[in-house]
Amino acid sequence: MAELRKDPISGSWVVVGLTWVKSSELNVCPFCPGNEHLPGKPIREVRDAGGNWLIRCFPAANPLFMIEALAGKKAEGMYDRMGNVGAHEIVVENRAHTKNLSDFEMDELALVLDMYAERIVDLKKDKRLRHVQIYRNHGELAGSYIFHPHSHILATSIMPHGTVLELANSKDHYLQKERCLLCDITAQEIRQNKRIVAISENFVAFCPFAPRFPFEVCLLPRFHGHTFESLIEDRALKYEFIHLFLDVIRRIERARSSHTIVIHTAPSQVAGDIAQEPDGVEDYFHWRVEILPRDLRSSKFKREDEFYNVSLTPEEAAQILKSDKS
Repeated sequence: MAELRKDPISGSWVVVGLTWVKSSELNVCPFCPGNEHLPGKPIREVRDAGGNWLIRCFPAANPLFMIEALAGKKAEGMYDRMGNVGAHEIVVENRAHTKNLSDFEMDELALVLDMYAERIVDLKKDKRLRHVQIYRNHGELAGSYIFHPHSHILATSIMPHGTVLELANSKDHYLQKERCLLCDITAQEIRQNKRIVAISENFVAFCPFAPRFPFEVCLLPRFHGHTFESLIEDRALKYEFIHLFLDVIRRIERARSSHTIVIHTAPSQVAGDIAQEPDGVEDYFHWRVEILPRDLRSSKFKREDEFYNVSLTPEEAAQILKSDKS
């Protein structure tokens, strides 16, 4: 049985003891039509008028976190451990095995966003779960060995270390200036127009000032909003986001064959002393989508010193992505 163990030096929780079964050992794609029995019973699926499924969501075969696990913390001397309580779900985004995200029609991607939002809302109802994150790996350099378009939804009882730091920095900026940190970053990026990749009336995509990977892109609303799942409430706004997102992902795919997409939405509960501030997380957290392209160097480079090393400046990357030759 897997469990969570806390690193007392970094403060991060690590999943230990996970048993992994490679999907390649099945010799068939478990996500393709005709193999619906392999992943097991779906949590949610959408079907067309003919009864064919269009998108499916089900528990992961190799879950990092499990709803059935016991969360109770235990001590082992100075060390802390706890059950890996949470959820790990897979969203199979399309019936077609070889379809790239850039080839999705707008209505197909709308189904994916709706599924994400529905699952986030449902998982946040579980009072044990503090954090929900969605990520999507494409290509072997990003760690994906099943080509069929799919993504992961993780819900955890603990807050990832990176999210804790993000909340702390965002809160500190808000308490000092009474403004959202990402709202200020977005306004400056638009004003300088040096790292902008694409922009619309309500959304913007830019290469971050201090990127971790070449061609890294941050896509977020120009207005303040703390939950990604609220995007589906306005159909016009959702389709504007989809149009810009597809434009950006097509540019990314011309530059890199592998990438990871991460959706950041506000946690359902704020952990630690961050919860003591007078203004809620809705005031200082700003949802966003990160697109992290991967190449051979970035996928193999081990950052023992925790410093990222990027040779391409974000200004150069933005110009390449904006051009038709990327």
